[in-house]
Amino acid sequence: MIVTATQIKFNSILSLFYFLPMVKKLIKQLNEADGLIFYKLRGVYTLTGWKDHEAMRQFRNNGAHLDAMKNIKKIGLAKSVTWETKEEPSWDEAKKRLIEVKF
Repeated sequence: MIVTATQIKFNSILSLFYFLPMVKKLIKQLNEADGLIFYKLRGVYTLTGWKDHEAMRQFRNNGAHLDAMKNIKKIGLAKSVTWETKEEPSWDEAKKRLIEVKF
């Protein structure tokens, strides 16, 4: 399974008002995504599991997610890490991996 963890760092509290409408569209896209095994949302963190790299890229490079990536500078900064695993990781593992990546 391919797992991706992401974290967002907002420019300001006002950035939330721009971001929150995007979340609804992202969740809809996730719920319709082929190859998605699981997704978890927790505050500024996301954790997704995919059957393979192609399924993950198909989600990442299309729809609401692509729009969000194009507009991330209006919101703040984002970072992500992707790895392969056999089991769904914990939030602690995802956060540990994200710490190693710079914004």
